[in-house]
Amino acid sequence: MAHVKSDNKRAEPPVKEFIEFASRPLLTVQQKRIAAGVCVALALACIAIYGQTLSHGFVSCDDDVAVTENYHVRAGLSWANVVWAFTKDTATYMMPVTWISHMIDCELYGLQPWGHHLSSIIFHTIGSILLFLVFSGMTRRLWPSALVAALFAVHPLHVEVVAWIAERKGVLSMLFWALSIGAYAWYSQRPAPLRYLAVAFLFLLGLMSKPIVVTLPFVLLLLDYWPLDRIDRTGSPGIMARRMARLAVEKIPLILLTALFSVITLILTATRSHHLDFGGKIPFVARCTNAMVVYVLYLAKTLWPSDLVPYYPHPITRPVWQVAGAAVILTAITLFCLRHVRRRPYLTVGWFWYLGTLVPVIGLLQSGNWSHADRYTYIPLIGIFIMVAWGAADLAVAWHVPGRVVAVASSMVLVLLTVCSGAQTGYWHDSKTLLNHTLAVGGESCTVCNDLGVLAWEQRRYDEANVWLTKALALEPNDLSVLNNLGLLALRQRRYDDARLYLTKALDLEPNNPIALNNLGTLAMEQGRYDEAGPWFAKALGLEAENPRVLNNLGRLALNQGRYEEARQRLTKALNLDPGFVNALYNTGVLAMKQERYNEAKPWLAKALDLDPENVD
Repeated sequence: MAHVKSDNKRAEPPVKEFIEFASRPLLTVQQKRIAAGVCVALALACIAIYGQTLSHGFVSCDDDVAVTENYHVRAGLSWANVVWAFTKDTATYMMPVTWISHMIDCELYGLQPWGHHLSSIIFHTIGSILLFLVFSGMTRRLWPSALVAALFAVHPLHVEVVAWIAERKGVLSMLFWALSIGAYAWYSQRPAPLRYLAVAFLFLLGLMSKPIVVTLPFVLLLLDYWPLDRIDRTGSPGIMARRMARLAVEKIPLILLTALFSVITLILTATRSHHLDFGGKIPFVARCTNAMVVYVLYLAKTLWPSDLVPYYPHPITRPVWQVAGAAVILTAITLFCLRHVRRRPYLTVGWFWYLGTLVPVIGLLQSGNWSHADRYTYIPLIGIFIMVAWGAADLAVAWHVPGRVVAVASSMVLVLLTVCSGAQTGYWHDSKTLLNHTLAVGGESCTVCNDLGVLAWEQRRYDEANVWLTKALALEPNDLSVLNNLGLLALRQRRYDDARLYLTKALDLEPNNPIALNNLGTLAMEQGRYDEAGPWFAKALGLEAENPRVLNNLGRLALNQGRYEEARQRLTKALNLDPGFVNALYNTGVLAMKQERYNEAKPWLAKALDLDPENVD
């Protein structure tokens, strides 16, 4: 019999009320101690696996775009940079919260990679603990909730998200995902506008971290069925459908947020992704068959996590036997879960959680030249872990397995996964280790060869860099990044005709590409064709008015032509945007020497040398 709560009871502050809700199922002192112990164990497991990343560096795979070469991020937290994060994002989706987190790291740690890794460890650890607290609060089941959180914390498929600084967006979006579910469970106990607003706000923060969380309204609908029990599972299908429809209507504001960020992401992907031409090579039917195989492939990797790398080349087409086998497996699991939809609802919820949350990244909209990625499983695998944890608990009861046996078996599995994750994390120590591992496991691909070429170039091994970049171009003749890199490398080696060939082709592929325009201007300036260089730089600056590299080149051009005041203005603006830009520091020092201001020149050159000790100039 339901009890009506008195309206005269003094209202508790929302935060305190939420905390009380979260801790309500842990009634006894022993249960609270167990919960605290689980939280500590989760934290220790995360430290055991990822503590080694504190000695890791940045890697060449997008860490430059996210942090080291992103002058807005490197400059730290400021009002101007926050505005940039919300209005002038250059990624293929909006993620201002992620950009701000990187800025805060740069403010706190500069470009010391250990600090950036530390933040990712903290976010992953908090996310794991929140997952435990939220599920124990919703289900009133301590140990299955602990197993779900532990599998999430230590599984090797999640190493990529935590050990890769550029994947900060993954750990942040998961953090807000868990908080959103916790807030929704709180709301479901006593629906109220402020509680709903809390759910929407946390969901919005998740979307602004990484739009992969667009499927949250769908997952909340699953949770309404189990474990929140907002749908009577004993009712007729018609009654259940009507109740489900009403609950779906309740989520319309959240669905509108999903629609908004989905549209924004599609627009940004269409206008900013350099891989859409690759996607055009794959018919929609081929994308669907690849998606079907990848669903099963992720399950296989979950059971046997080996040969994990950050990049898996797309096969374009899949063998018929793979597609047919995947279809049979997916259909069989789906029918099995639906058969037990009333008696074991966690199976259906977990399975459709897995299927549904992978939809945005399963490859139906192909925007990259990879077939799948381990990082995409970060949130979806929670559904599989739910099936495993509650299924194991039910089987233990049905087969009369002693609790100690279950605990020992679970602990052994978790220890093995922890060891595997520790080994996998080691591959992320530096770019060379990571790329060589990727090459050994996945073979040569355009992306890997390009990254190996850039790495060799950064280490001034130019002939080796040329070999790798040439291989990359042979694999993907129209890859814009490879063409620009080959053009700059040829320019560095004074192979001017080759440089012009590569850069002109890059510009033919994308006439308004500021990198190619800037590089062509640099080529003309290196050859002393100053009148030709100016228009290239001007067009690039028209596309990116606050690009410090273009401003530096315009300052250098003015310096070469004796227009010292213009050179000073251009270089000053470049350094205001990126105070650690070595080339601009060097050119500012040269400008001071040209004007015989030697005492002023020395600090600029000293700072440039401090940032780049091997700079020959």
